[in-house]
Amino acid sequence: MSESPGGQTWSPGQPLAGWLRLTGRGAWLIRDAAVEHPSLRAHLNRHYRRDAQGRYFVQNGAQVVYVQLDYAPYTLHVAADGTLVAHTEQPAGAVRAACLDETGVLTLLTALGAGRVDEASLEYFADRVRHADGRPADETALAQLMAGGPDAPALFLDLPDGRTPLERCPGAALPARFDFVRDPGQQYGATAPP
Repeated sequence: MSESPGGQTWSPGQPLAGWLRLTGRGAWLIRDAAVEHPSLRAHLNRHYRRDAQGRYFVQNGAQVVYVQLDYAPYTLHVAADGTLVAHTEQPAGAVRAACLDETGVLTLLTALGAGRVDEASLEYFADRVRHADGRPADETALAQLMAGGPDAPALFLDLPDGRTPLERCPGAALPARFDFVRDPGQQYGATAPP
């Protein structure tokens, strides 16, 4: 038996939460300390999964460690060849939906899952925001969309895979919109994912 961060005891093989966190920028934290070692980061990335309830976890042998998400399950960036890649180094695949929150954070639902676009890749997407008639959208149009309301314009992302509507979605509503859990809140003895 070992002790969890909350002082509870747990047995090997039992699900665990409260140890592992993924920041909005795609950095791993163990007990709020940054994971610096490249092979440990690679291990976390390689074994990162989603269960049927939308909870993300790392499978470490028999141990399931649920991940607290600061924002979204993935952080996405545009690679040099123009493909969209997750912080796990996996290809994200086609964009299925796009949301802009009230602060200007862009989240995409991809074939891999929901991911927050990193700051370095925002310009790529900003250059591809269009009005319904194909005109480029300016900062005023984006600000109106972020504010919401009846005057918000209909905007789209014109991407290599096609046109995707750009929706306004408050950050707090993203988990329900894209079917994921930010804080699994798992306790000792909970059922492990399949």
